[in-house]
Amino acid sequence: MPLEVRHHGDQRLIHGNDYVASDFQVSDLVEQARELDLPVGKGYLAHWYFDGIRMAYARWHYHEPFTAEWRADLDVVHLHFNLRGRVIIENRRANTLVQLESYQHNLSYAHGFEGTMRHEELESETFILQFTKPAFLALAQHANEPLRRFCAAVLEGQQLVLNPQGLHLNLPLHTAIREVLSCRFVGPLKKLFLYSKALEILVLQADAFEQAQASRRHARTDHDQERLLFARDYLVQHLALPPSLPELARLAGLNEFKLKKGFKELFGQTVFGYLSDYRLADAKAQLQERQKTASELAFELGYSSVQHFSAAFKKKFGISPTALRGR
Repeated sequence: MPLEVRHHGDQRLIHGNDYVASDFQVSDLVEQARELDLPVGKGYLAHWYFDGIRMAYARWHYHEPFTAEWRADLDVVHLHFNLRGRVIIENRRANTLVQLESYQHNLSYAHGFEGTMRHEELESETFILQFTKPAFLALAQHANEPLRRFCAAVLEGQQLVLNPQGLHLNLPLHTAIREVLSCRFVGPLKKLFLYSKALEILVLQADAFEQAQASRRHARTDHDQERLLFARDYLVQHLALPPSLPELARLAGLNEFKLKKGFKELFGQTVFGYLSDYRLADAKAQLQERQKTASELAFELGYSSVQHFSAAFKKKFGISPTALRGR
């Protein structure tokens, strides 16, 4: 079987799929989604594939932390975005070990997968983007230096992970993933949209790896980075009533200078630039899914008025929130 997932303890079959990398070559968009209620927990799975590209999304609530045995015969380049929940991935076939916290990502290549995934939290959410070897090489061999090195290794048949540690998911990458998940196009337009997003996510990840190679002056230690991640997460959790910069620095255990400089160094934006963009990206996703009205979102996200929210939204996206929701 090209893909099977079993419980590490008793080898019960948890999930299986019979697609192989050659299936990605179909010219028409193939998409599937389903809810699963299994002994290990409840989940939602969706995937899309076409022209050598596959995207997949999984959201799970587990009954307890557990380790799954994975076996897959897919010879693909794998972009893994861990949106929620800590996971440890060991591929014995490629002799690689990857540990990803929430909001981290990495890039790998292997001639298949045989190993374990240890889910250490009850909630998990994952987005992956896969390319067949020819599709990836055609797109990436003339990209930036990290991807060129990676392409050279893939050409030589090396199985590898691009970065020893996962990189932190920045807002542009997070936004691009959310736009894939909230896409309302159908048919050929959806295929074109997903293709454009696959390229965008690949480019943004390549840029993230390049930025990570630059020397850091203000977020050097693991402790500094952990405190800055706390500050970012606290902001996201308090969109409607965010703390002041001095208060956020105190909560994170950093001085204001290190918070301001380190935050921009790690996430590519100022603290409140990140907050503003995250608010608007969140609002856009909810409007596209028709979850909330513009008035509800303006209030919930802490804008002083609907007019202020609408003006900021239109400046960012070139369309008013009311017009976007009405599409």
